[in-house]
Amino acid sequence: MKLPAKIDYAYRAVLELALRYGQNGPIQLSVISEAQNIPKKFLIQLLLKLKAANILDSSRGISGGYNLTRPPSQISLADVTRAIDDSIIEAPKETRGIKASDTNRAISRIWSDIAKDTARRLENTTFDKLIAQIKNQQIMYQI
Repeated sequence: MKLPAKIDYAYRAVLELALRYGQNGPIQLSVISEAQNIPKKFLIQLLLKLKAANILDSSRGISGGYNLTRPPSQISLADVTRAIDDSIIEAPKETRGIKASDTNRAISRIWSDIAKDTARRLENTTFDKLIAQIKNQQIMYQI
């Protein structure tokens, strides 16, 4: 499966905010953009969707920027995915009114199971777990 760029960028933006969670003041758009190499115009659109989903909030002004609305342990990849494009983790819908062959039903069930497994994994992966993975990797490389 290929992860759409908008989802990848959204994960990276939230991860950047999670890494800086609890620091003094909001994180500016330019800081997120530069740290994660996300085009600013694209990032603005993603941050608006994440704000609408109550994953982050923003403040205006010279010292304005973005903060998470809750701790990284309470934000999952599924939350971010749903905010940006929930069709990625929806189970495929059964085609009604069309006579499905046994082959079609079997393939449909497989894709439905994959979608459910993906949704479960995204739900169980929170940003604090990603931060822990990053920190563990940094420790391993400092030997």
